[in-house]
Amino acid sequence: MIAITKSPLTVFFLSTILIIFTGHLNLAQTNNTGSKIVSPMTLGNPNAPVKIVEYASFTCPHCATFHLDVLPNIKKKYLDKGLVQLEYREVYFDGPGLWAGLLARCKGNEKYFPMIDLIYKNQEDWAKGNIDNIKDGLLSMGRQAGLSDEESLACMQDDNLAEQLVELFQENAKRDNIRSTPSFLINGQLVKNLPFPEFEELIEKYIEE
Repeated sequence: MIAITKSPLTVFFLSTILIIFTGHLNLAQTNNTGSKIVSPMTLGNPNAPVKIVEYASFTCPHCATFHLDVLPNIKKKYLDKGLVQLEYREVYFDGPGLWAGLLARCKGNEKYFPMIDLIYKNQEDWAKGNIDNIKDGLLSMGRQAGLSDEESLACMQDDNLAEQLVELFQENAKRDNIRSTPSFLINGQLVKNLPFPEFEELIEKYIEE
């Protein structure tokens, strides 16, 4: 579990390392008032009796463990049966986590969850080393998803979207008192990382209410 430390310089810091990574700052795009709207990323029945909000970072090993080992069980038993809706909210500790979030949106909202599955499955390969290694790893995942390097870089150079994502993360994390990842809100109840049997117990409790 990774603890979150907040700073008023977070947006400036992440914007700076985004420039270092891409070698690019699109001022026209940054100042564009007709900006994209960041929509919630959800899976499952919007009318489900149980709503799970997940806070996770693409560079957090425990978050990868949840996505690879726990979420498939929740999906099979609850999501696929319309009993649970999951909303995924990104947390940014560092530049690579932000770049991964930008890349995940590159093929549109409908491809977001398959893309983050790919990001988590390959976390050990891309989320370490120097900037060039991380960049190459992200571009490699883009190619696996059918994107050219130019398309992936264009998405990761979306300065306006990057700023929106960081600001949304800060607002959500402050409001929901998120201090570490992964963290979850289950029908509004804040819980930390849990093994599947404990998730199952909580989900069943809310289904029965």
